[in-house]
Amino acid sequence: MATTTTVHQRLSLPLALSQPHRGNRAPRDAPPPVCRYWKSGHCSRNPCRFLHADAPPPPGPTVKKRPNSWVNPSCVAKPGGNVNLRPPRPAPAPSSKRRQDDDKPPASSPPKRLCGGNKEPDIFCGVARLLGHAKAVTGVAMPDGSDKLFSGSLDGTVRIWDCATGQCVHVAPMQEGAVGSLVSMGPWVLAGVSGAVRALHSGTGKELRLQGPATLVTALLAEDDDDGHLFAGTEDGVIFMWRMNQSGPQCFDEVAAGHATKAVVSLAQGKGTLYSGSADGSIRAWDVASRRCVFTLAGHASTVTALLCWDQFLLSSSDDGTVKVWRAKPDRDELDLEVHYVHDEDERVVAINGTYDPENKPVLVVSRGDGIVRVYDLPSMKQRGQIGCNGEARTISVMSPGVIFTGDASGEVRVVKWA
Repeated sequence: MATTTTVHQRLSLPLALSQPHRGNRAPRDAPPPVCRYWKSGHCSRNPCRFLHADAPPPPGPTVKKRPNSWVNPSCVAKPGGNVNLRPPRPAPAPSSKRRQDDDKPPASSPPKRLCGGNKEPDIFCGVARLLGHAKAVTGVAMPDGSDKLFSGSLDGTVRIWDCATGQCVHVAPMQEGAVGSLVSMGPWVLAGVSGAVRALHSGTGKELRLQGPATLVTALLAEDDDDGHLFAGTEDGVIFMWRMNQSGPQCFDEVAAGHATKAVVSLAQGKGTLYSGSADGSIRAWDVASRRCVFTLAGHASTVTALLCWDQFLLSSSDDGTVKVWRAKPDRDELDLEVHYVHDEDERVVAINGTYDPENKPVLVVSRGDGIVRVYDLPSMKQRGQIGCNGEARTISVMSPGVIFTGDASGEVRVVKWA
């Protein structure tokens, strides 16, 4: 015989809840009425099915308490009646050890850097980051006809990098110690060291040692003109000159005593005039043919870190945080210069160089003491963008169209190009 199963049985509901109330009868779970005989003092039944006590007060309305932990933190009314409808954050996984950074707000994404730069439009893209030097890079060069990049450093080495792979293929230690400056001239790579200039032919491997300086060579300038002049400024303020060709140096000249006992930090040449910047804050102009100083400019309050000849102007940078533009005075000799414009940076200016943008417009590249390299239009000096480095970029080189090389205080060589 089949057993009939009710819906209430299938749901396993209690019988008292499954049956409806009939008439005015109270449900079984209601308290019994008070015995009227007990109230008059004449009830003789024991036990009595009626209540021998005052009826309890009727229960009040049930108040449901919401635990505070159940409040949805994502639905919080804001001033003005707006409600935040973001989904709640997932609860963290249980852990017996409290993380120290649990109470810290999540770190926001860092601003986009331009190959390490900051908030300017991304006008550059990174090509390579060459790591290996243990100290500041003082020069980056690529000789003619070579697929290798050379870098010199205060760590006393010259590193050779494969341009195709970005790998270091050779490390050449300098017996004299730190490399104060490094440039290329034709197929030659020239490294300024203590008491000499070391010359390496990138094609044949021939090595030469150009003697003459008594102290560290702190600045080099190679001019691929008809005479092939190589200039070297030293730590004791003396300037030297060689004439170079494909076979090597032809003769040697000491230009002058230079800047007394202060180091020659920067060199530039324009229209037959050699300009030298010194740690004493002065700029001297030299007539190359006669080897004499024709005038001195005293416009900076600190070391003149770089010099650049552009058009009819001379640009100079300094540790005093300025870039100054010099030009010939009106109706005066071309060698008589005055300050035409002063550009202020809020940091030391470590180096400058010039190049052209993809539209062939001239730009100035300015390295700051905070590790930022800024790019400005010329002549407006409107900022175009910037490149970030791991330390102050002591050297800026422009050897290939649209490509900029920087060597910074951390020992890194960075290669970027116009995007």
